[in-house]
Order: sequence, then structure tokens, then C-alpha cells
Amino acid sequence: MTNNTKRGLSVLVVDDNASMRAALRAIVKSDGHDVVGEAGEGKSALALFKHLKPDVVLLDMMMPGMNGLEVLAEINSTGLSTAVLVVSGTQDQSMIQQAIALGAIGSVAKPLNADRILRTIDQLRSDKPAGNGQRPAARVPSSAAARCVVVDSSPSIRGFLKALLATEGVEVVAEATDGMQGLCLIEEQRPDLVFLDVDMPELDGLNVLRCLRAVHPDLRVIIATSRAEGEIVKEALSQRVAGYLLKPFDSAKVLASVRKALGKT
Repeated sequence: MTNNTKRGLSVLVVDDNASMRAALRAIVKSDGHDVVGEAGEGKSALALFKHLKPDVVLLDMMMPGMNGLEVLAEINSTGLSTAVLVVSGTQDQSMIQQAIALGAIGSVAKPLNADRILRTIDQLRSDKPAGNGQRPAARVPSSAAARCVVVDSSPSIRGFLKALLATEGVEVVAEATDGMQGLCLIEEQRPDLVFLDVDMPELDGLNVLRCLRAVHPDLRVIIATSRAEGEIVKEALSQRVAGYLLKPFDSAKVLASVRKALGKT
């Protein structure tokens, strides 16, 4: 008999359409996840979020009152590692890009693609008990594990990367929310690998990368961004990055980049 070790995650569904909430609820429950709450507008969603501290929020963008971007910004400001997946009928790509920059792990367009939703949520499964608002590493790395510093303004993305890297035996020894803090922690920790977001206020990832290259020319750095602009790619490659990843993240591509950076392939 196959032993299914997967654990369901706690999910908050936010959409102003009751039929859409019912459809999302059915999709999520079909894969063993627990819908712990539903909301039809932003303020109610935030109240439920703060009370329930779910693992995942499925968030519509176009709602009366507070829109999805405003809700996402509030969620991001709490510091919890909840993952937010945008589920929206909007075709406004700038809005979707803003959502990714605010920390959403991805987006799914309406009409709903159940497989895409479940695949994305499935990437977030871990062995932790649900509902405590934190996402610990899937296992305790050994003392010989590669050491990583993650620099990203989004707590949900930092939590996602920490859990994912642990499955590869990489220990996240420090997390930074902005570029200046990242530089300080990198100097303090001297990691084997750095995950560096481009899209940060004040000191962005490319400027951090230039500073790092001046003093640590051989440090392995993987760049992440929600923008596939040619100038960003060109600058990153000129600074000899070990990897270049687009948000929303694909777990397999993240792990492939890590293995390549650490010489495991």
C-alpha cells in the first residue's frame, strides 16, 4: 500500500463572486486541502487572514472596496509566510506584475484551471503543522549543508524558498527584506549562495549585485525578478550571476538553478 505523506494546507478563498468561491472551494478540497475561510471583499478577507493565519490565500484582484493589490500589500506587511496565489479574470498584465512584485507566488486566469491551481499549491506542501503562520524547513540540514542568504522583500517568497531549498539540503542562514540589510547579512554570514530579488525599493538587487561583485567576485548569486526586461537580463549576465529566475517561481527550475550554482549537476 502506498503511504501518502502529503499534508493538506489551510486555505483562505477571497472572491466577490459566490459561485467562484464555491468552485475554488471544491477544487482545493479535492486535493485534501482545508478551506478555513471565505470572504467576498477585502476588509473581511484581512480580518479573516489575521485571525486564521492560513498557509495559502487564493485572491481575486477585482473586488469592491479594497482591490486585490491593496489586500496583498496588507498581507505582505504582516511578515507571515502565507503564500498568495492570484486568481483573477483581469487581463491587465501590469496589475498581475504588481501582484508578483508585492509577493504573490503566481497567478491563474479565469475561467479556472484546476490543475494549475493544485500544482501551484502542491509546491507549497511541507511537513509542518498547519495554522501557525510559519513555514519551517522540511528537514534539518547537516553541518556540511550549503549555506544561503535570501534577499527578498516578500515574506511569503522567503518562506517558500526556505522550504524548497531545505529539500535540496541547502540551509537558509539569514533572510533580508531589503538590499542594504542583505549586504550586511551577506558580509556577516559569508554564505555559499545568495538568492537576490531585483525589485526592491531604494537599493535594488542589481545595485546590490554590483556591490557584491566589487568585494566577492566569485560569490554564487541567483537573481530573481518579476520583469523579463532585456536590460535587466543583460546587466545580470554581465555580473556573472549563477542563475536568473522569473517570478512566479517554478520549483523545478529553482532547484535546477541551485544544483547548477553549487556544482551538483
